[in-house]
Amino acid sequence: MVRNGARVAVLGLVLACGAVTSAAGAVLPDGRRYELVSPAAKNGVDVIPQTDKTHVAPDGNAVTFSALGGFSSLQGSSFDFEYLSRRTGQPGTPGWATRGINPLARPTTVDAASANASTYVDGFTSDLSAGIYRAWRPLVDAPNVSEVSNLYRITGLAGGPRTVQLMTDSVNTIPGTWLPFLKRLIVPQFAGASTDLRHVVFESTLNLTADAPPQPSPYCVFFGALCPIALYENVNGVVRLVGRIPNAPDEECDDAAGPACVTAASSQTGLGATAAFLSQLAISADGRRIVFQVPAGDPSGALYLREDGVRTLQIAQNGEFWAASTDGGRVFFVTSDSLTLADTDGSPDLYMYERDAPAGSRLTLISTGSAGIDGYVEMVVGSSPDGHYVYFVCDGQLIAGEAPAPVLGLYVWHDGQLRFIGAFSDLNDAEFNGPRRNWGIAGARMQARIGPDGKHLLFLTSNNAGFVGRGGFAGYDQAGYTEYYLYDAETGTLACASCNPSGRPATTGAFIGIRDNASTSALTSDAAKALSDDGRRVFFNTAEPLVPEDTNGRVDAYEYDAQARAVHLLSSGKSTSPSYVLDSSPNGDDAFIVTRERLLGWDVDGAYDLYDARVGGGFPEPPTPAPGCTGEACLTNATAPPAATAVGSSGYRGAGDASAKLKKHRRCARRSVLRTVRGKRRCVRRRLHRRAKRAVVRNEGGVR
Repeated sequence: MVRNGARVAVLGLVLACGAVTSAAGAVLPDGRRYELVSPAAKNGVDVIPQTDKTHVAPDGNAVTFSALGGFSSLQGSSFDFEYLSRRTGQPGTPGWATRGINPLARPTTVDAASANASTYVDGFTSDLSAGIYRAWRPLVDAPNVSEVSNLYRITGLAGGPRTVQLMTDSVNTIPGTWLPFLKRLIVPQFAGASTDLRHVVFESTLNLTADAPPQPSPYCVFFGALCPIALYENVNGVVRLVGRIPNAPDEECDDAAGPACVTAASSQTGLGATAAFLSQLAISADGRRIVFQVPAGDPSGALYLREDGVRTLQIAQNGEFWAASTDGGRVFFVTSDSLTLADTDGSPDLYMYERDAPAGSRLTLISTGSAGIDGYVEMVVGSSPDGHYVYFVCDGQLIAGEAPAPVLGLYVWHDGQLRFIGAFSDLNDAEFNGPRRNWGIAGARMQARIGPDGKHLLFLTSNNAGFVGRGGFAGYDQAGYTEYYLYDAETGTLACASCNPSGRPATTGAFIGIRDNASTSALTSDAAKALSDDGRRVFFNTAEPLVPEDTNGRVDAYEYDAQARAVHLLSSGKSTSPSYVLDSSPNGDDAFIVTRERLLGWDVDGAYDLYDARVGGGFPEPPTPAPGCTGEACLTNATAPPAATAVGSSGYRGAGDASAKLKKHRRCARRSVLRTVRGKRRCVRRRLHRRAKRAVVRNEGGVR
């Protein structure tokens, strides 16, 4: 028996060595061990390799995923089945428990498949106990909106009773129509929410409030003209219009203290939820501040900041929103207007609007160099959560002494300091890294990731010519394939995370977003956390064998360790089917992968399963079944005649010819019973044996 101290010592040795060998033979980095997250018995159903349906709790102890069939406990379903698994560590189990989280609803029809499948959108509390669900049919009694799709806040996903609260109710009755499916195609678009889901922001073409902008027709989307979009928020169960603006330019308005705001003809979140952009960037973590644009659909309309549902401040008369800090205090936008004295060229420039700065000093020009050189800002990659770092792409060299006039320079700004990172070869390559990518197209999503401290940037490029020689990067032959690069703003170093460490030219590209074997499973805007918070670990997938252990010629899951400058397999590299890393916990200790390979004894089928490759993880394997008996080992000690035959050889303890004695005992079994008398096995007739048994029963002392 291994004592607890010995177990701790063994675990310490494993962590010190940095890698352990799994049950399937894969050498895992960081002392990781596999844990089976999805249930072992799934009725032959595959877990869908789909990144945007995978959400991970900060501690790595809970995760959502989807499948195209039902298993475990279920209440309802849609075109896919969504599940929540929690790490329990319960002995005698794989250590994870799974339950279905789809609400009970009427069946979804084929009309919904094209545009409106019921699904959880990218809105969950951090512990995954509550989420925002878009439903094709009503989940609660709400007669005013019973003929259209709606958003609901559902609690109790992790256990206990569930509650369902309508988020998109209306003071006006949305009438029925002789073509009901047309109304159901007018879908509310989730734009973002506060971390506690008490504030939910969405776009809709319907008149839900008394002050909503008038709609020309409920069927305008089918008559060749888009319906005006209105931006709403639900705050603690009450729907109110966000798109309220000052009556005159450069004026603030306040619906509570005056002057009152007026309703905008149309409005949307800064990037546009209806356009399937990452609109969550425009909503502060507490939901108090929302950046929006007027008119909707115009990439360079007027930008506003709505506060506490009553106050609106104009940010710019003409601007293109790109990013904001999580408190909504810093807003980054591009405009061709010269808003400061330093901006004199009239080309698009990057500005920061700082809400909490004194009036008159809230604007900062970012895209200007130390020598006053100006450029043409093409796009913004993103900002750090606190808004003190922002990464952007500009046509023209902004820093004196650097390589002259790169085509598209990648820059980082940090509290007034500007640094040149390198250059993209074309705008298409650069744009894959920004938030203005349509998340409704799985392969076209935003690729870049910025760490929470802003010091680390993960980005994608298919041509590294403009980065060779920058930050210690010596170059690599990508052969036109996509690779991921990791930049450290503190040290200025640049490294390729997904390049082949052998130096051989690339044979295929790397990727992080997965949608494979998904069928009609709905898309959401969620993106994989491919970069750990400390910037040390990068998670990606590739079919190129980057280590000798990868021998299957299939896509496999990988981890890059920036500290060791090394890549490691997370899947085994031996499966006959692709394996993928879907998502990870913020610290990178939990890497969730899907594979058909049976990596643990708990896995009993050949379907896709979800595993956690967890640092310091692992649970005991299921007990090994006792081997089946063969030959004389199958004979028993029963008193019935067939069983007596089994006792013949196994019970004999004398000397001499074993086969002769075995025959003797078998003859005894035909008319008598074998008994032990004074330490020896003897043949006793059944009649005498029954008398002896009755005598024992009568004897209270139990002595024969």
